[in-house]
Amino acid sequence: MAHPEQRRLPRVAAYAKVSTALALMSDRRLAALLREATPLGAGIGGTSAVLDVEGVRIFVKRIPLTDLELRPGNRMSTRNVFGLPGFYQYGVGSAGFGAWRELAVHQMTTNWVLAGEFAGFPLAYHWRVLPAPAPPVGLFSEFGGLEGAVAHWGGAPAVRRRLEALDRSTMSIAVFLEHIPQTLGSWLADREVSAFPQVERELAEGVAFMRSRHLIHFDVHFRNVLTDGDHLYFSDFGLALSSRFELSASESDFHVTHRDYDHDYVMAHLVNQHLAERVSGGADRRRFVRDWADGDRRSGVAGSAAVILDKHAATAAVMDDFHRRLCETKQARYPADAFGRIRCGAASDA
Repeated sequence: MAHPEQRRLPRVAAYAKVSTALALMSDRRLAALLREATPLGAGIGGTSAVLDVEGVRIFVKRIPLTDLELRPGNRMSTRNVFGLPGFYQYGVGSAGFGAWRELAVHQMTTNWVLAGEFAGFPLAYHWRVLPAPAPPVGLFSEFGGLEGAVAHWGGAPAVRRRLEALDRSTMSIAVFLEHIPQTLGSWLADREVSAFPQVERELAEGVAFMRSRHLIHFDVHFRNVLTDGDHLYFSDFGLALSSRFELSASESDFHVTHRDYDHDYVMAHLVNQHLAERVSGGADRRRFVRDWADGDRRSGVAGSAAVILDKHAATAAVMDDFHRRLCETKQARYPADAFGRIRCGAASDA
């Protein structure tokens, strides 16, 4: 395995080359380059594409930038300018809290990589405010339209304002990122269970680093974790929350309450969405995880898988219950105390 500095130096060299080349391009030239990019996808969080700059493969994300965020008092602001509720941090269907917050996290993580503090983030080479591509047809189609999307979030007026503003937006922030070839989810699907312990270790290291920097990702599923086949990289910061943002008092309290959310979420995701399906022998996944958490350990589960289940099945069961309650009501209380008791029990057993 390469020494950390051997990994970092080629990335820093590519950063210097690509960031300089992009900085020298006019808006017109950059827009023309983006028109030639190969589209990858589009959704509520923006569009994505790939292109080459100076012989280096680049991933480009176009983050929608609303009129409200472009007002002089809001430009570059990390305030919650739409007044979105805390539960909008959770799960599928959230459009995020704003383009400037997402950009700020890309700048934070890039600086941590360049400084040699932590390697597990894609580098952001450059960013630019540019006219947005046309919004994708059926932007809210997974909810049956705008009204369905608002209803999904309990009819919250702030969510409506956010979604309507996104639907009208004509500008975007184009973020030019280091290209990491594969999502962890697709990579893991082709691997044996023996690959899970290294994945667990790198996930734990990544979320621990973010916690040490008071950054909560809030969306660490395995489409947002990338891999080059050797290491993991945490990406897509549309829901990220940092204590360094300009937070309201309630947001600061929310941040403190959820400081361990990433660890609990990512380990629950590892168990619930990936490991349990491999080792449950066809049993109901939820029942299998809950039974394991209650001490009913099935025979025939491989040693490394059993170790991961012993460590995280209880967390996975509690997180699954929480997300099921969120489907019923967005006012579901986050079970911080239950997660805390699990961590205390794990520490006393260590």
